[in-house]
Amino acid sequence: MVATFKIAVLGAQGVGKSAIVRQFLYNEFSEVCVPTTARRVYLPAVVMNGHVHDLQIMDFPPITAFPPGLIPLCTLQEWADVCCRGLRSVHAYILVYDICCFDSFEYIKTIRQQILETR
Repeated sequence: MVATFKIAVLGAQGVGKSAIVRQFLYNEFSEVCVPTTARRVYLPAVVMNGHVHDLQIMDFPPITAFPPGLIPLCTLQEWADVCCRGLRSVHAYILVYDICCFDSFEYIKTIRQQILETR
């Protein structure tokens, strides 16, 4: 049986979320920044400790709150948001910020706190 681990990559716009995912998956780096406007899902398999594991890596565009639409939208409206579907059901979050941009660090601190409060 192959276990599947869901991973969400979150951060402010332009911090390098997609670049990190592409570096991990394809061992390539591009200096061109193309903003992520919709959720992207990658489905690689990895071998850890002699076992094959499927990964579901979700690269999200910037979100305003975690979970998206928590207030004032109801849960059904939140899950209907195609861009952020599955955000609460992941096993791990990779929180990315730009060390040269204090605002991106503040953004990720806020998202982290909201994850801790709702999970």
